[in-house]
Amino acid sequence: MEEQSKANANIEKLNSEQRYALYKVIHAIYEYQTDMPKCFYLDGPAGTGKTFVYSTLLHAVRGKGDQAIAVASTGIAATFLSGGRTAHSIFKIPLTLNATSTCNLKPNTSEAKILLDAKVIVWDEAPMTHVHAFLAVDRLLKDLTKCDEPFGGKIILLGGDFRQILPVILRGSRSLTVSSCIKKHRLWSDFFVMKLTENMRAFDSEREFASWLLHVGEGESREKIQLPPFCYPEIQYPVQQLFSDIDFKTVTE
Repeated sequence: MEEQSKANANIEKLNSEQRYALYKVIHAIYEYQTDMPKCFYLDGPAGTGKTFVYSTLLHAVRGKGDQAIAVASTGIAATFLSGGRTAHSIFKIPLTLNATSTCNLKPNTSEAKILLDAKVIVWDEAPMTHVHAFLAVDRLLKDLTKCDEPFGGKIILLGGDFRQILPVILRGSRSLTVSSCIKKHRLWSDFFVMKLTENMRAFDSEREFASWLLHVGEGESREKIQLPPFCYPEIQYPVQQLFSDIDFKTVTE
């Protein structure tokens, strides 16, 4: 009842874009038809409420007594999800990856049962994860479910912002970094993309800056990128003023 109450309270606060994304996934979970997608991607810049949608979905599914798995590409991001853990922890993704890597999770274990029982898998900060990790999870779920559909036919919701950090490739070129994203793999064609555009975090006075950030992130700024004036400190030596008890001349010498 507590989970359902949290879900109901959150649903009342959703805007139209968030509500659409939530119910699109819920319908796939509980009212699935053959023409519905099973793989979803929630796209949106920072502040558009992606995490709020994830939390509402998790509460709604768990409120019905069903299993919902929440993972993220980083430990910090996982802490913002109810019951969240890192993707590597849940799926036992190997640290060293290649195109044929497999997860180190064995069938007929308690960890495997959790995955089998899950009605939905939510994966935050997906753009940071190398496509080889997704392929390993895809193989794992297909093996566990004995189903050849993408991710074993499981309902999966990925989310994040490709305008932010992509997978970190050691000594990788720009093209190699981009090609390591799931968006550049054939697996991406199985995903139904939902977009959030309304910034729920920025105050009215900050919306111009939020719009500017989005403009830059979309690659629409062809001119030299300059920070707005209010991004500059009014004081001439901010470091010295912040650490006024330090004698910088002595430090320099």
